[in-house]
Amino acid sequence: MQIAILETGRINEAIAHRFDRYPEMFRTMFAAAGATGFELTTVPVVDGDLPAHVDDYDGYLVTGSAAGVYDDFDWIPPLMEFIRDAHAADKPLVGVCFGHQVIAHALGGHTVKWHDGWGLGVYDLSLDDTPPWMPARDSARLIHIHQDQVITLPETARLIGSTSFCRNAMFHIGDNVFCMQGHPEFTPDYTAALMDARRDSMGSDRVDHAMATLAGNHEGIAIAGWITDFFRQHAEARMAA
Repeated sequence: MQIAILETGRINEAIAHRFDRYPEMFRTMFAAAGATGFELTTVPVVDGDLPAHVDDYDGYLVTGSAAGVYDDFDWIPPLMEFIRDAHAADKPLVGVCFGHQVIAHALGGHTVKWHDGWGLGVYDLSLDDTPPWMPARDSARLIHIHQDQVITLPETARLIGSTSFCRNAMFHIGDNVFCMQGHPEFTPDYTAALMDARRDSMGSDRVDHAMATLAGNHEGIAIAGWITDFFRQHAEARMAA
């Protein structure tokens, strides 16, 4: 499958020399999950680029970003329009963090800057009513770094997962939208470096608490497997139709 990684953000400048960009993080994540049969292409949406047509790729993954859906960046409205076009064309869409928020917002939900500040560190994600590409399990542990939250899901969305800080932390729409607030692609080292670089704006006490959670289990690689199964099952269902 040809999957486009829609790059909507860049690494914080203070640590950019130490870590890969977001698309490379996803490539590393998929490789660690043993994903095969995927060709991943980066499209730098943050620079104003988008695929010329939704049929240029078999599916799309929208990355995280320091931007909010409400920000006045020229690239955000065209991205939302592209998301709506891709969804209407039955192209599978995966959203992570900002990607989760902008897909929800574009398809009729609503995202805001959360009144209680930042959700940081490894959270237990309570799972319910999981779709076929996910295992039937009650929870998973996933790194989160976010100040914005989806407060209203699109009308046709089904809630899959919640954390103690964020109710709408994972959702799907049919078998062609799969979105999560957490970051399966992040490592504890990168997460710690980012939180330390933004300690003043995130809050030192909250960062210290989050740092302690990074020593626990983080199931990003397992969740990467769910993402690959999502793309595969969508393709198989369309081939069988």
